[in-house]
Amino acid sequence: MSTTNERIIEIAVTAADIRQMRADGVSENEIPSLGAVERYRPSSHILHNKVAILLDTDIVDHFKKKAELGNLEFYQSQINETLRHAIESE
Repeated sequence: MSTTNERIIEIAVTAADIRQMRADGVSENEIPSLGAVERYRPSSHILHNKVAILLDTDIVDHFKKKAELGNLEFYQSQINETLRHAIESE
């Protein structure tokens, strides 16, 4: 993992990641190639207080597609915003 001046986190896909995706039932055409790099720009509060949760692939894909198609904020930020809205609506 490396960080740039812009606080972009780069994560390379490992063999263990690929094995886990296969074990989780991810289809072969959705599994990235070994060494593929994902780039993330975490919010400042995430750099200090972060929690890992498991989300269904279709949920993450939904937000990733929205980010790509609409040039919106990163999908993680969209998920956080949606969850915050749900909490405020309770």
